[in-house]
Amino acid sequence: MRWLVALGVLGLVSCGVPEGAVRIKQYHLRAVGDDPAGVAPLRAERRKRLHGAISEAEQRERLGHYYAVRWDGPPGREREAVRLVFDYRQAATGDEVRRLEIERPGTGEGVAEFRVTGPAYLRGGRVLAWRLRFFRGGELVETHRSYLWE
Repeated sequence: MRWLVALGVLGLVSCGVPEGAVRIKQYHLRAVGDDPAGVAPLRAERRKRLHGAISEAEQRERLGHYYAVRWDGPPGREREAVRLVFDYRQAATGDEVRRLEIERPGTGEGVAEFRVTGPAYLRGGRVLAWRLRFFRGGELVETHRSYLWE
């Protein structure tokens, strides 16, 4: 009987999707004010983003979208430079596509963060759609996009 359970677990594990070279964590800081009750990791993320912002004006400057990007690989290409290109559309800008880019020297793995905060967020509004492209050595390796990106 135990072997049936083990076989079932093995079957579930083997159905997993292989993890790509890039992982994205999103966070939207929507409002300034007291910490709302709720999920502890969300409260911690909010406190992290507002750390050091004393006045309400400083806190308003930190409102917006945060995209933490972590990469590793692909294997054998760790010494090649990395370029991350983040394209996005906002509520108040219509079809206009805005772009942020980050370049890093060749390392096997790394972390970067894209922020749509401050005046860009306060004037342009929330991010409606986004696309992230990961280049290694000038070659496109992986693309991630939000559901609404065309």
